Amino acid sequence: MKHFFLISLALIWTLAAICQETKLVIKKFKGSKQVYESYAVLKSDGKTKHGEYVSYFKAPGNVDKLIRKQTFKTDDYIKLRCVYKNGKKDGEWVEYSQPREFKIKGQYLNDQKVGIWLTSKEKGMVTERFDFDSKKKLPPIFYIYPRYPKSAIEAGLQGTVIASYQTHEDCSISNISITKSLSIDCDKAVVDALNGFGVLLKKYGVDCEAETLTKDFEFKLVD
Repeated sequence: MKHFFLISLALIWTLAAICQETKLVIKKFKGSKQVYESYAVLKSDGKTKHGEYVSYFKAPGNVDKLIRKQTFKTDDYIKLRCVYKNGKKDGEWVEYSQPREFKIKGQYLNDQKVGIWLTSKEKGMVTERFDFDSKKKLPPIFYIYPRYPKSAIEAGLQGTVIASYQTHEDCSISNISITKSLSIDCDKAVVDALNGFGVLLKKYGVDCEAETLTKDFEFKLVD
């Protein structure tokens, strides 16, 4: 009976929090129509954040003109998106280092970090992971991003380069071989990216294995 009472009380508190009336607060950059912050606060005190919070980077150029034409995409400039419950962080937390470039992502529960948090490093080529539940650092995730050569972009060249390479226990990479070519410049971009990948493996001290791998690298123009 006691447990039932506590559960019922917790449910009442939760429903009361959800049902609390809020008002939207919108702040704009000085001298601009672009929104700087958008969030909700409790009407009861006018300052306690309750609901989604979003802040934005300042967009370049004539933003006001784009806003008037309704062609400005606000979500392209998000700096931070999170959720508050009665003034405490509670829900997904996502930060960006610059527009559309992910920086940090994780979950809050009652103002405490929980679960696995991700942090982007090395211009997006490495994602560090930390599990706040077990208080342990997890192995990072690596991404290999070949630089799209200017010559290929100007020529409208798209396609796939396939490369094989050998990894070693000291995390070095050797015997890079292009098994499917796209162009001289694209092939070189893949070789450079794989060599850079080996440098990052060593830098972040991961456990490497000796093996031969094959990977596809796609070069695709964005519409």
